[in-house]
Amino acid sequence: MKKFLAILLALVMVLALAACGGDGEGEGTNPASGSGTSTPSSGTSEPTTSEPEETEPPKPADAEPLPAEALNHWDFESADGLTPVHQIPKPADSELSGITYDIAESKHELQFADGAVGKALYLDGKYGVSLDMKAPTDDSYTIAFWYNGDRFITLGPIVQMGRNIGMSDNADPASAVTWYNICQSTWGADGAALTPTIWNRNSSIGTEIAAAGVWPWVGPDTVYGKKEWAHVAVVVDGVRYTADDGMERIGCKLYVNGVLMFDANSENLFYQGVAPEIFQHLDTAVRGLEAYIGINYWDACYKGFIDDLYVYDEALTPGQVTTLYQLGDPSVASTAPEYTGPTDDDEGSAPEPATPIDPATLTAAPVDANALDVMGTPDRVCAWLSDNTGSYEVPVGKTVTFKFNNYSNGVANWNNLSLAFCDKEFATDVLSGDVAGMTEYVSIRADAWDWGSPGGDNAAVETISWTDWAAWLQLMTDAEVTVECSRDGANCIANFTFTGADGTVMTLTQSVATTLTDDLPLYVYFRADSAYVELLSVETK
Repeated sequence: MKKFLAILLALVMVLALAACGGDGEGEGTNPASGSGTSTPSSGTSEPTTSEPEETEPPKPADAEPLPAEALNHWDFESADGLTPVHQIPKPADSELSGITYDIAESKHELQFADGAVGKALYLDGKYGVSLDMKAPTDDSYTIAFWYNGDRFITLGPIVQMGRNIGMSDNADPASAVTWYNICQSTWGADGAALTPTIWNRNSSIGTEIAAAGVWPWVGPDTVYGKKEWAHVAVVVDGVRYTADDGMERIGCKLYVNGVLMFDANSENLFYQGVAPEIFQHLDTAVRGLEAYIGINYWDACYKGFIDDLYVYDEALTPGQVTTLYQLGDPSVASTAPEYTGPTDDDEGSAPEPATPIDPATLTAAPVDANALDVMGTPDRVCAWLSDNTGSYEVPVGKTVTFKFNNYSNGVANWNNLSLAFCDKEFATDVLSGDVAGMTEYVSIRADAWDWGSPGGDNAAVETISWTDWAAWLQLMTDAEVTVECSRDGANCIANFTFTGADGTVMTLTQSVATTLTDDLPLYVYFRADSAYVELLSVETK
């Protein structure tokens, strides 16, 4: 019945709009097309007294009939095609070598509430949903849905879909790691939040340039859908081109509430876009196609509503996107249902995420006058690669122990301390990027990410004591950090101990294979990103 009413409503709108005439596609905003600021004129003409001309906000295009049938459509009027799932600690024998959590079927009963189009699915932040999804056949498709978030976690998924999602990177196209993570990011100016960000990847595309493949993204200019209904449509047109980083993309348009927000294409050669072949090669994929709402293998679960999720095996026109948007009512006041059903508490569920940090509540970091060196400023500002310590030698058979105070801004995992193993000695007043002829064997972040080593992240052996990344991020806003650096043949080793202001202790061991040999010198230096970091002591034993 719902599908019949939707088609009927679409036909009525199209006939009515056709009778009134229209202007065609609405004008969208393109964040990559300008700086967002204007420069005053240097002319000397007298100012005018007329009122400035008002610019109308962009509007959706005229509605057009939808294709006869979607490849996938979940209307959330019932539990059909939906399987509740939850995060569990990563099993020691898991085949998913690239995950933080595993995903298992949940006892949680599905919850529904009034939505933008009839009923909507409600997720309370403790579970997600696995979808039985058919894959688009090529690189021309559309993903669209309504959402209304009670809580957004940085990079925490609203929708996640792809193939081999939880596997470590694989450059073989037949078993590549590919996905969409439709989420909130902090990739706006000065770390501003952007929702919905369409973060996507393919580990086999562009490996001649980057070992881990291509990681493009598309996002609007602000946050949509926080405690309000918003409609997102990602239209991928199948046109393949090479972006300015030398890696391939597929043309993509991002719409929010029917309005074009970003157009990534061959004329717009920025990092943003969509990776090719996200849904292809499923016949030989290791794990095949996966599709989830509100959950993935790494991040805290989404809390909020979702409604009317479509996947079309073609690129919808701007008018068809308008029709999907006009099928919904964003003014609906949706109320979260109370849950009294079974839980997964007795089955080793992943812990509920810590309360997200509001960076505005963080005060200036205290200053230790006895620090040997500092990176950034007490207001927790330090642009990436703008400050570093000098390098310290790591002799064969020795361990060098560093102690720090780490005050991050609490926005993202990488906004913290990191280190790099290299082959040069340099002083504290020299930026690492200015050291001529320096080779970096590997860089390691405090959140267990490494890069620059042969084989990339596949060459790392890591042990992490925590599973709640939001709690770790909160701890790092005021943490004592000890880092023990050593070498073992070709392996560069960093052991981290993080102690929070409340006494909580978390640990990380990272051993990364490199091209290092015992006859070569090894040094380590430290960097910070959007944090204030104080080096307190250095000891070699």
